[in-house]
Parts: sequence; structure tokens; C-alpha cells
Amino acid sequence: MTMTADELRSLDGFRTLTESAASALAANARRRSFSPAEPLFREGESAHGIFIVLAGKVRVVRTSRGRRHVLHTERRGGTLGEAPFFDHDPYPASAIAWTAVETLYIDRNCIERAVRSSPEIALFFLARLAKRVRLLLDRVDRLATASVGTRMCVYLLDQAERTDGSIVTITQESLAEELGTVREVVMRTLRSLRKKQIIATAGRGKIEIVDRSALRALAAG
Repeated sequence: MTMTADELRSLDGFRTLTESAASALAANARRRSFSPAEPLFREGESAHGIFIVLAGKVRVVRTSRGRRHVLHTERRGGTLGEAPFFDHDPYPASAIAWTAVETLYIDRNCIERAVRSSPEIALFFLARLAKRVRLLLDRVDRLATASVGTRMCVYLLDQAERTDGSIVTITQESLAEELGTVREVVMRTLRSLRKKQIIATAGRGKIEIVDRSALRALAAG
């Protein structure tokens, strides 16, 4: 099933594309679906195109010294694979479907054709790439200056606000990857928050936020 230019421009962040640019991208794109834990691409593979997330969540991870670190997570309207499109190097990280994911995929040749017909497309993806660099710099700052406990509180609040609920679904291993630490530290931090009655266990892989005000105070450092 194809996507229209209007449907593409309805995605978060895509409204800035002109109709002609959106049409050029949509005309060269095809839908691809991925199951949870299935890779869209792996670190070190030859880059072959750009993905646009239509539904679900994708975690972009990089492995160092046997540990996997989450660089960023993309949701509906997110894009993946811009850097290797421009520098022609392999994918610098792996993109793994965290949930069932639906994407729009545009291979390199199709993107190049779209760019020739609508040069603004190149600037659009460069702007996306620049924004991600800023997000990664913010993440580096947090890793360097904030404790695991503070980073955990920030993460839990962010996830709860995204779903407008009090339950955050994530395993301890995945939480360690998100926070740039190890599972043992995550377990100790969760235990401390439970002891203070700030969170509670809501089932396997589920964390319930009990005292949002206290969590917000800890997140503020």
C-alpha cells in the first residue's frame, strides 16, 4: 500500500516539506513491517536507505565492550539512517524494533532521485540529523553529570508523560541500556525507590509510579 503526500506530511515534523517534495519521497517509498526485537539494520552493515517510522518504537543502539547502549528511540515521524546516506559509510549503530513497527522505506537510489527533483529534501534530512546531534550531546551531558538515580527518574517521568499513565513497561536490562549503566545498579536504584514508596512493581517488566511529585523532585536533582 502506497502513501500519499498528504499522509506523509501529516507525520510529526514533516509538515515543513512542500507538497512536491513530499510527493517525490512518497512516490519512491514502500512500506516495511518489523516484529519486536527484529533489526531494521545492524551496526557495520552497508547503508542502503532511510526509514521513516509510521507506527511503533525503534531503539537505536551501539555495543561497546560487550554492553549495549541506547543512543535514541524513534517513534511515529522519526527517521533513521540519514548519517550514512550523506557520508556513504556503514550504519554506525543498530536499529532494533522495540515493539511491532511499521515503516516507510526509501532506498539510496530512490532518495537520490527524489533529491534531484526536490533539492529541499536533502536540507530536510540534514536538519533532522542536526537535531539528533543536539539530542545526543544532551544525552552525553546527562551521562557525565547526573547520577543513575536522577537519570532513572527523568526517564520514568518522560515515559509516563508520553503515555499519560502511571505504568512504565520496560525490563531491567532494557532500562540499564537506556541509562548507560548495568543491571545490578538498576536493581539497587529501583529497590531504593520502592522502599521510599515512590514506585511499585506492577508485574513483570512493569513499574508503577506511585508518588509523581517525589519522582519529579528527584529528577530535578
